Amino acid sequence: MAQPLTVVARIDLSCGYFDALRAEHFVHRFPPHFHDTFAIGVVEAGTAHIRTHRGEWLAQPGSILAFSPGEIHAADSSGADGYTYRMVYPSLEVMREIAKVPSSGDDRMPVFRTPVIDDAEVAHKLLDAHVPLMAGTWRGRAESKMVRGLRSLMERYGTDQAPSPLRPSDVEVAAKARDYLHDRWSKPLRLSVVAEQFGTTTFHLIRSFRRVMGVPPYAYLVQLRVNRAQVMLCSGSSVSDVAYACGFCDQSHLNRMFKKAVGVPPGQYVRQVGLRLS
Repeated sequence: MAQPLTVVARIDLSCGYFDALRAEHFVHRFPPHFHDTFAIGVVEAGTAHIRTHRGEWLAQPGSILAFSPGEIHAADSSGADGYTYRMVYPSLEVMREIAKVPSSGDDRMPVFRTPVIDDAEVAHKLLDAHVPLMAGTWRGRAESKMVRGLRSLMERYGTDQAPSPLRPSDVEVAAKARDYLHDRWSKPLRLSVVAEQFGTTTFHLIRSFRRVMGVPPYAYLVQLRVNRAQVMLCSGSSVSDVAYACGFCDQSHLNRMFKKAVGVPPGQYVRQVGLRLS
């Protein structure tokens, strides 16, 4: 079996900066998770099994992976040798700049019609740009290709978020709980207290949240903390300080949850994006 390897880097373009990743022979199973940014990439080898609330897909070599901010998804390898893929994680603001789409002024989040897309032309642009950008070379040509690829992807497959087919009562409970978690992401969580505050039971809260969000409240909270940890690490905070500030039990707990969600431990993540741990 080939040895897995995951490398991350920070790409700095004229329209903004974002993280990039390449994973070779990736066999790690990504549980349901989400990003605060877009997550867009291409499978180079192997086959990935992708799951979202919209269904399941097999992403094969040449398939584009496209997830919007907050979209919960899971992935695992369909073969013993894993799969190899490249990703970029541009923010909503960067994508709007690239796609020349003005802010809509409301809460609608642009999504892709499907999270797995087969478009050889766009995939080639993204791959052709990703290699030199991660290496820090060919900046002008590579940036132009990356921008054209992301713009084409949004123009061809982007759409407004479709109305939810879920029950309004579940959506209401989940939205209130989600806002509560976003406001108190670093604090200890007691679901019985949250449920009582919203006039429901703990069982109903968990069931409604999972139906709407795709994961139970605690799993969502852990992902929130990991996402905030990424931001704090990139601003120069130490791993130990981040673990405490983000509500993890200790540094080991942060290391486990961070690697599970991001694919690499926090120390490796910070070193590879060109920063130093304080």
